[in-house]
Amino acid sequence: MKYIVIAILTIIIVGAIQAFRNKKGNLLINNSDLLGTGQLLFPELKTDFEVFFNTFIKDKKIFLSDNKELLEDYDNFELSKLKPIEVIYIFGDSKEKLWMTDWRGEENEREIEHFIESNLKIKIDWTNVNGLRKGADEGKQRDGEFIIDLLKAINNDLEPINKTLIFFELGWDAYVYTVVDQASYKTISETFGALFHGTEKLRK
Repeated sequence: MKYIVIAILTIIIVGAIQAFRNKKGNLLINNSDLLGTGQLLFPELKTDFEVFFNTFIKDKKIFLSDNKELLEDYDNFELSKLKPIEVIYIFGDSKEKLWMTDWRGEENEREIEHFIESNLKIKIDWTNVNGLRKGADEGKQRDGEFIIDLLKAINNDLEPINKTLIFFELGWDAYVYTVVDQASYKTISETFGALFHGTEKLRK
């Protein structure tokens, strides 16, 4: 009986320790560790992002007050309960550094390629994309499946220039993403794989 009690207590203690570690990990994810992630996502806006994100981390009331006008465009969020990933999204979207595509597909053909080339300020050889688009009528391109093939083809065409798509996990019926270099993607996905992912997680 004594050994059973000890075993039960051991299980409870181990469980409590693990729960504490998980909670601690979540708190870390919800705090300043994500500052570096935002700076990797928006390398040309590091200083602006640091100010924006640090204000949110230090004092949410001041953050909401200082960004009141900007946040009026994001009333789909529960602003008083903003999550760090949502703050990163708002910053990136407001700076036109993110793109969003409905789960069914593009509103306008080649809008994704235009977004990427505009942000990277280079012309890209869309070999895989052009091959995929060839012969795909408008109906097929809005069937919810073509967009997944398209995003993967885009990613393949980005590989030769050391770039890759990275997606935000926001729980929406849409794809939210941008382009980063492959080293930044590796760092972000390995650290915060629950919040960001690549095309490998896109499923039909």
